[in-house]
Amino acid sequence: MVAVKIQFTNSATSEAKSLHVEDVKLQSGMRIKEFLEIEVLPAGETVSVVMGIDFCDSTQAANFQLCTHTRKFFVSIQPPVGELMMPIFMTENEFKKEQETLLQSLGQLMGMNEITEKLTLEEKCQGEHTIVQRVTTAANLGRVPCGSDKECRFAGKTVTSGSLVLVSVVTKEDGAAQLTVNCEKMVIGTMLVKDILQALTQ
Repeated sequence: MVAVKIQFTNSATSEAKSLHVEDVKLQSGMRIKEFLEIEVLPAGETVSVVMGIDFCDSTQAANFQLCTHTRKFFVSIQPPVGELMMPIFMTENEFKKEQETLLQSLGQLMGMNEITEKLTLEEKCQGEHTIVQRVTTAANLGRVPCGSDKECRFAGKTVTSGSLVLVSVVTKEDGAAQLTVNCEKMVIGTMLVKDILQALTQ
């Protein structure tokens, strides 16, 4: 499950009682682990809770009602695609081998599992440290060691199905770069490319 931290602040002048979840509406396959009921939240106070949501490797929203003893609020939580994965450790050789295996296994689908985009990095984003920071902020991926200082590699797997996600950013002259995403799940791969491109070029 993806851990979702929720912070409640009671901005009313009276205490709120019995904060809990009701009327959960989820897409097929999704599950939710509700937080324990908050019996009392005094006026002006803040409390944090964590709930688990199995988004089933999809960016569909989890919908539910947050209820107190007197009111109901409609809540919709839609995850960024980068939060649907978790980092894994991998050596450089394992990364290359998995990348080749992915390409071979889905080669008959005309490389649909590999998405490549060319981009131009601004001067402030051309350093290796900045690239790593921006990619790992956009997606919950682990850094893969690399023998070249012109390439940054990352690996992870989707939370629900454990599908492999491989990302590489190769830098060239004058800020030119190439982003490659290998993913068994086409929709996740496409959305991830979009989010990482935005993180590297904004």
